[in-house]
Amino acid sequence: MALCPITKMPLLLFTFSVLCGRSLSEKLVDLSHDLAADSIRWPTSRSFEHIEISKGYQPNGNWYEAYDVSFGEHISTHIDAPSHYHYAARTVDQIPVQDLVAPAVVIDIQAKAASEPNAALSTDDLLEWMEEHGPIPDGAVLFVRTGWGHRYHNKSLYFGTGTDDPTKFAFPGISEGAAQLLTGYADVSGHRIVGVAIDTASLDPGNATNLKTHQELAKHNIYGIENVANLEQLPVTGAEVTVLPLKIRGGSGAPCRVLARIPDTSDALLTTCPSLL
Repeated sequence: MALCPITKMPLLLFTFSVLCGRSLSEKLVDLSHDLAADSIRWPTSRSFEHIEISKGYQPNGNWYEAYDVSFGEHISTHIDAPSHYHYAARTVDQIPVQDLVAPAVVIDIQAKAASEPNAALSTDDLLEWMEEHGPIPDGAVLFVRTGWGHRYHNKSLYFGTGTDDPTKFAFPGISEGAAQLLTGYADVSGHRIVGVAIDTASLDPGNATNLKTHQELAKHNIYGIENVANLEQLPVTGAEVTVLPLKIRGGSGAPCRVLARIPDTSDALLTTCPSLL
């Protein structure tokens, strides 16, 4: 079959993308942990309960399965609405939908977290990242990769203690200074940060006593996402995330599904639909 003229290639590529799937140049990654009885939660939050109402065949022969569920807002992978730490800030249902679909950037502090459990993303870390990768995109969610995500299914390792005593917690987080740089970033660059996410149980380090990072972000209506999963699959730049919290009216937080759309530089067109060429 002869190759089509170059002027027809855009239409041809579009047709291939429709025939071969949603997209030939991206992959989707789930950055969320599931909800279950063993889901990580803050000690003051209610654990997940899944209560069977019906499960089985009914007298009419139809299968019917249903459950009641109960859980705290801040459990598993979840969003911290700004109202969680500021009285006049947005609740979950008030976060603009355009802020829930955003470019993603990743800053890696695994090296310092490996030697200091309460290591924190610093202003120097942010400035060095921007020197190497350029400005943070407008409307971005910034992800902090600490390496703690691999500990999620071991509560003692994840919190740094076998107790529920917050004064003994030890895990990485984000410094107040870094939070201040992010909240003031729009003033100096024109680029707004809409959310900050991390693969630990809190935006603040485990040994924080006043949660200043939470407070700084919240008063500027920047939401947080905690207990992020699979962060090692997210590239430093170039991905887009969709954050899907339960739309709890007046909620200070909510479990959420976080999906990342990641560009795939491989030649998917040739490998996916060779018969069309």
